[in-house]
Amino acid sequence: MKRRLPATILVILAALVLAAGCTSVEKATPAASKGDTLFSKAEGEFAAGNFHAAEKLYTGAYAEYKAAGDAAGARKALNRASTAARMTIEFPYNRTEITALIDEAFPDLSAERKAGFLPCNRSQCITSDGEVWYFSHTIQNIKSHNMDLMRKATAEKGETPFFDQLEPVALAPPVEGAGSYQNPVAWKGTEVLSIPAKDLPRTGTLRLWIPLPVETESQRNVTIEAVEPARYVKSTTGTGADIGLAYLEIPLTEVTGDYLNVTAQFAYTQYEQRFLIDPAKVGTYDTNDPEYRKYTAPGRNIALTPEMKAKALAIVGNETNPYLQAEKIYWHVVSHPYSNVPHVRLNAAGTPESVYMLETGFGDCGTQSMYFAALCRSLGIPARAIGGYQLVPGYEGTHFWSEYYLPGYGWIPNDVTIAEGAEWSYNATDDERYQYKAYYASNLDPYRYIIQKDVDIPLVPDPGDAVMFGMVVQSPKAVCDTCDTDPEFAMLDDWKVTVEKA
Repeated sequence: MKRRLPATILVILAALVLAAGCTSVEKATPAASKGDTLFSKAEGEFAAGNFHAAEKLYTGAYAEYKAAGDAAGARKALNRASTAARMTIEFPYNRTEITALIDEAFPDLSAERKAGFLPCNRSQCITSDGEVWYFSHTIQNIKSHNMDLMRKATAEKGETPFFDQLEPVALAPPVEGAGSYQNPVAWKGTEVLSIPAKDLPRTGTLRLWIPLPVETESQRNVTIEAVEPARYVKSTTGTGADIGLAYLEIPLTEVTGDYLNVTAQFAYTQYEQRFLIDPAKVGTYDTNDPEYRKYTAPGRNIALTPEMKAKALAIVGNETNPYLQAEKIYWHVVSHPYSNVPHVRLNAAGTPESVYMLETGFGDCGTQSMYFAALCRSLGIPARAIGGYQLVPGYEGTHFWSEYYLPGYGWIPNDVTIAEGAEWSYNATDDERYQYKAYYASNLDPYRYIIQKDVDIPLVPDPGDAVMFGMVVQSPKAVCDTCDTDPEFAMLDDWKVTVEKA
């Protein structure tokens, strides 16, 4: 049976406070409370990898702590319950269920071929509570990893997403004399967070971080026209920051209507990027420059490990020119078929996304971008995973891509994920596929909305010890001091972004 997200995904915070006597008089050890007992059992189940059982026990501990008036204990159990839920929520299917779904999706395939999709190194799965659970996007990933199945699907649809819309851009000649930034497109955007009042407590404070556009080399003339209700806006990072944020504090006692509505309006101009790079004209890095150090340093998800460096060296071989090295890395990453991955679990487990792709080969736009950046940084090439939204008509959605820095040229973009769309096409020629992918090695279309210049940029102000998916800010981040549910999950259905040509 498909596992459903519980109505309350519970979370944790403080530590147990132990009373310690310093006199020679013996004191009786206080009896453990029911909350303490359940919490201790939950910790044991979590450590054993029994995350479903752990979540239930943490939830029970939360109820006991709350009933006893132990606010610190309740928050601690709430946070841990949320962490346990995040370890499994993307893996809803057991082996029987995923087998049935594969049979339904691919009725014409042989039993032998379908059985080959089930190993965890072919379809991502985990073990929890003694049972194997399969990833929610297993069926789509099977298509992405098998071009005969993917091309059959696009042929039946009569369209290849992204490739059909962007091939005219990728294969068009550059504008003579226009430079690296050309074909500007003016955009206007609206963001709406509309939370039903019935889903919010009647007391306490809701803290929100709302994403906004920032200025980059390709995204210019950024104007934040409004963030409402303005009276709750405590700060904004500004358009010149590394991440665009408006921070709000909303007293929940002031929510009197049927909905709490938060909106943002903005405008900007996005340029297509086209770079013609002469390897001989690439300058020398100033390794003492703060920006160089910033973008060659390890990060939470752009990990620099001995294994990552060894892989980077194996990819580039004897090549020493940073541009040609980055090109080799791009073609290495683009050779991996697109895969949705369990971002929430990886984040909760503390697994760097770049390491996950290095070890498993699985990666979507974010993972691929972080893997590319990690390989580049391992060689001393400044690189970053930049993100927000892609605005391809009919397929708008959250997205990440990569940039690396070359002295004398600036930040060079690439988009491994959009490039891979060429392989999905049922009617493209091999030459068209290559030219399309070659375009995305060092160029970029103007259908973009940029929120952050890199992954893992800290929120401003610091949210403290709240459990959240903080590596990207494509939807609001929230902390609620009186909520019984995980607000980050609860608000996903309440968030809408519309960005249109001005």
